[in-house]
Amino acid sequence: MTQPTMAPKKCSLCSLPAEIGRYCEDCGGDLVEEPTPVASVPDDGDATAALPVTVLAEQEEPETPPAGWISSAAEVDNPDHPGGSSDHAEFRHGNIGAGTDVGKRHHYNQDSIAAGHSEAGHAFAVVCDGVSGATDSERASLAGTEASAQAMLEALNAGELPEAASQRAVEAAHAAVAEVGRQYPDSPPSCTYVSAITDGDEVVICWVGDSRVYWAGADQSNELTVDDTIAARLDYAGADPNDERYKSPYAKALLAWLGADAPNLNPNLIRLTVDGGHIVVCSDGLSRYFSGPGDLAPLPEGDVSAKTVALIGKALQCGGHDNISVAVIELSPPQPIGGPVVDIQEGTTKLRVDSEAEGTTLLRGGR
Repeated sequence: MTQPTMAPKKCSLCSLPAEIGRYCEDCGGDLVEEPTPVASVPDDGDATAALPVTVLAEQEEPETPPAGWISSAAEVDNPDHPGGSSDHAEFRHGNIGAGTDVGKRHHYNQDSIAAGHSEAGHAFAVVCDGVSGATDSERASLAGTEASAQAMLEALNAGELPEAASQRAVEAAHAAVAEVGRQYPDSPPSCTYVSAITDGDEVVICWVGDSRVYWAGADQSNELTVDDTIAARLDYAGADPNDERYKSPYAKALLAWLGADAPNLNPNLIRLTVDGGHIVVCSDGLSRYFSGPGDLAPLPEGDVSAKTVALIGKALQCGGHDNISVAVIELSPPQPIGGPVVDIQEGTTKLRVDSEAEGTTLLRGGR
């Protein structure tokens, strides 16, 4: 097969020419394809102005988007890591803006994201975050995301409730990730998982691992998921900060993930009522920069696409230490100032706090 010809590049800061890569070897600036003009970063430090952009869906969106979904699958494969997401992609599907970026420290993108709508008008988004250190996690992540989106769409179009659709979707993702890992029995790829489906003024959330969902209103926001780690579950349960389980070397390691070497699949699944605002679905490449659940309020200005780009830009400004993926789903009516904060406890079905021994067993060496 003939490899595609790479467009010439140059550094956006020092104009040094280059053939491949994302950052200039001389000064560290972004490499951009010529002759595409790249806006300079304004004095206020807005990192979003210099983002390289690969638009996967560039068209006017109808008021009611067609049933279907779009993913971050790369249009041109990275020859060293084929089968994964684009290093940077943005797309919109109706009231959903979504995007992903490789960040500043990784050589390729192990995140993946998909967003779409059912025939009945449910909006949904899925994010998988490939676990670093295992072979082909970027391909497994994308396989899981796309299998989930397709299973979710089919279930919703068949009239199944969002809870059933979410369960089918996470099972499909788990199977797809495990299938990629069959050829690597000693180090199978794996990923975390999170999905959200809007159902009128309610949202159904399913997750495995530490990718998250937030609700953001006009002046306040809240985290709607609890990471699958001992430390996060202890925090959620209101444990004493001196609890010995916080001192475990496994306290912040994953207790659950998708893949051939994962523990038995037992996803978290909740339904919550929300009062307008936005649902934000993201990988920890974004959430790692939040000091608390209220950090999302208010969201950046603009439509869902602008909000998505701005959130990715903020993560890059903070260092971009990991791959970044985020979807923003707009709900209506808008959240009034001073409205209620969503309480996750009302809909939680499984959030146990594992002991250190249980956690160690589940980790099987750690993730």
